[in-house]
Amino acid sequence: MPNYLEIVRLHEAGFSLRQIAKIVGSGRSTVTRTVNIAQEKDLSYEGLSQWSVKEIEELFRHSQKKQAITHYVMPNYEVLSKELVKPGVTMQLLWEEYAQTCRINGKIYYQLTQFKKYFNDYLNKTSFSHILKHKAGEQIQVDWAGTRPQWVDPTTGEIIKGELFVGTLPFSNYTYAQACVDQKSASWIDAHVNMFKFFNGVSTLLIPDNLRVGVTKHTKNELILNSTYEDMATYYQTIVVPTRVHRPKDKAAVEGHVKHLTTHLIARMRHYQCFSIQEYNHYLLIALAEFNAKPFQKKEGSRFSLFETFERETLKPLPHYPYEMCTFKDAKVYNNSHVTLNKHYYSVPYQYIGEKVTLKIYAEHLEVYHKQQLVCQHRTTGTRPGAYSTVEAHLPEESQHYGQWNSTRYLKWASRIGPNTHTVIAQLFAQGPEQQYYRRVHAILKMADTYSDQRLDKACHYALERSSQPNLALIKQLIEHPMTQINSNTLPPTEQSYLRGAAYYDKFNRKN
Repeated sequence: MPNYLEIVRLHEAGFSLRQIAKIVGSGRSTVTRTVNIAQEKDLSYEGLSQWSVKEIEELFRHSQKKQAITHYVMPNYEVLSKELVKPGVTMQLLWEEYAQTCRINGKIYYQLTQFKKYFNDYLNKTSFSHILKHKAGEQIQVDWAGTRPQWVDPTTGEIIKGELFVGTLPFSNYTYAQACVDQKSASWIDAHVNMFKFFNGVSTLLIPDNLRVGVTKHTKNELILNSTYEDMATYYQTIVVPTRVHRPKDKAAVEGHVKHLTTHLIARMRHYQCFSIQEYNHYLLIALAEFNAKPFQKKEGSRFSLFETFERETLKPLPHYPYEMCTFKDAKVYNNSHVTLNKHYYSVPYQYIGEKVTLKIYAEHLEVYHKQQLVCQHRTTGTRPGAYSTVEAHLPEESQHYGQWNSTRYLKWASRIGPNTHTVIAQLFAQGPEQQYYRRVHAILKMADTYSDQRLDKACHYALERSSQPNLALIKQLIEHPMTQINSNTLPPTEQSYLRGAAYYDKFNRKN
């Protein structure tokens, strides 16, 4: 038992706290608290010497116990636990903030070891120890379930089997599910978009399995994502981190929930006879709400309550509009300043002639990118094969001053073949922007390599007699068959025909 009276006497005699502790054989903290209590209550050695030993011990022991309890500021672990679930927040960081606040207010704080001990005691007591494994809003794990949903075709009575998409927030285990018609890219992307809407937010990370629909290549040194999947992730500002190959524990949360969902959702859905995938998903959402609201067996709360209390506010907000499905295709800009998609031609600024570009194809329009920079865009609705969608500003003002191939060169080439060929090519270029006709002109002139210059020029002669604006199909038909084998039934329809008498053809045959 500390000699409280002796401690007060030695302090009044001018001894230091260290010296007093050594003399009386008590800890320095005990000496410090005893001196502080005596000063706070304005007690002296002379006054205390009139007290009984029991009274002195009760005074200092009771005061020191009370002081020991209030001496350290106990952190508000209920508030801190909500902070700990947020991405990037650690116990170390929370302790540093707690200690800084205490220092500013002149309070004494627990050291890191005690801080963590009390924190872990609180988490274990309140069944929140799982937040040490996962951070709220940090990741969503996605996968296809093995058990397939099914519905009935109302017309044929056939049972149609679909695919079940599952997405889980591993912190709260809050889960989304959706039936899809297949596992193709369109269904995969649509399920993700609906999942983000269901969660009303997006996680920092997106953890899929190494499915071909999401991951093109995943090795130790290289990761290549499906272009559309990567584009969707970029739009929602989330990062796709596929699980390691042959590492199922990387996605244990969603694997476990697939099993639970199979039991809870698919089993319950057997009571519903659905006649469309839309009807199936309607009842699936009802069963899903019951699944998320079901109380935990070994801890307080439910998936939904944990999500609402801790996780919802940690998710990143959704963009103003949901992601629009698209596909990607590489293309090369032709020398006529166009690219082709589904046999239709779309103009690209002439500066990119000969360059490789990426076509980002939506339902009603396409965007052209060069080295990830948007170059131009076009509407794709109402287009037809063989036609052109041309923006005049995309074409060079004087094509003869740009590039190796242009109308001047094509016309010189045509002149070398023959006058009729030159006339046909000149008429084609006169119909509109010359760049639109480069490919057709090139195809016509290349026929001379197969059939000879004379035969091509003769075919162009006959084509000019049959049409004021001969096209590639007509010239090809005329050059492939000798004139003696051609009749009105074998030739393609024309806009206008010119009929000549037999004497004209006899004259022409005599010259040849």
